[in-house]
Amino acid sequence: MPRQRTPTYLYFVLIISLAFLGSQLLMSLLMKTSDILDEIDIFRSLTTGGQSDQPLDSGARNKHQFDDANKHCSPGNFQLNNDGICHPMLTCKDIQDNVNAIQHIGGGAVKQVYLARWKKYKVILSNLSHPSFTDDFLYGAEMLQQFQPNPFVTRLLGLCLSVPAIVTEYHSFGSLENINSILKEKDEDNVVTRFKLCLDYVKIINFLHSSPTGTHVMCDSNDLTKTLSQFLVTSDLHLVINDLDALPVVDSSKASLIKCGHREIVGDFVAPEQLWPYSGVEFNDAQMPGYDEKTDIWKIPAVVDYLLGEDVHGDVVRFNLFKLHQKCSSKDPTLRPTAAEVLKGYLDVQQTLKL
Repeated sequence: MPRQRTPTYLYFVLIISLAFLGSQLLMSLLMKTSDILDEIDIFRSLTTGGQSDQPLDSGARNKHQFDDANKHCSPGNFQLNNDGICHPMLTCKDIQDNVNAIQHIGGGAVKQVYLARWKKYKVILSNLSHPSFTDDFLYGAEMLQQFQPNPFVTRLLGLCLSVPAIVTEYHSFGSLENINSILKEKDEDNVVTRFKLCLDYVKIINFLHSSPTGTHVMCDSNDLTKTLSQFLVTSDLHLVINDLDALPVVDSSKASLIKCGHREIVGDFVAPEQLWPYSGVEFNDAQMPGYDEKTDIWKIPAVVDYLLGEDVHGDVVRFNLFKLHQKCSSKDPTLRPTAAEVLKGYLDVQQTLKL
């Protein structure tokens, strides 16, 4: 018995039905994608205060606020709390007569740091810890002077070389060591803010490596905690470098290398070239090879990994930085990128992820 043929109109109905279902599925996917993008835009708007999603250039970090705080003051003067009042740089007499220590808040071998008051303002007073470290203290003071004014460097308010003493701007959040509690307190614990801090950190490294006074290496950075302590968090959640008494200069034109101190350095945080290379031989500073600014590049992935925190969105950033961080972790320092190349990579990621 011959097989019956399916009527042609049924094929037509089947095709129309499949096309309709496909269009409904496509519309559903498009609507879902649109919803996701809207959520991302809302999240970014909330976490960035509605600012433009255009990435910041290497020198634009917080520059408008820095300019606002200084545009009314002539060189050698400063303004605090954006109150519009310009004050001349504090002299030895000003510091001795009018800067009063309130509380000891930290210190080390080179200096002791105090929360202090000058007139109605809270400031930071740094005094020499011991005469044997006078050269280090004065070097830090010289760096502060040479780097002023600069949005990447804590603001110098006064200096006395005879005592010696340094007065700098007070930042209530303190050092970058406190970043997790700071972000929770400010209700800003999100990937946008955390990446902004990472970008600030890389910009500061780039500034130190390309400053007008030469290529400076961050020597007070033998572990993560010590490295974080070199930076202060501003009220608008940006970073400034604060501790400048261990920033030796590398002169590549003269093949001049540096060493961070005269003692043996150990640990996984530091770059391989900072470790004593001769196994089985007792450390001897005279035989320890020198190194350059690429030691700072080695440390970038570890610092940034900490700053990104444990939020799942941070893993997306880590994924996009993976190849760049692999280069930073090259055992051969000549294969590591420069700070400028690292910064470019970070700005590219910022633009890609619209952070």
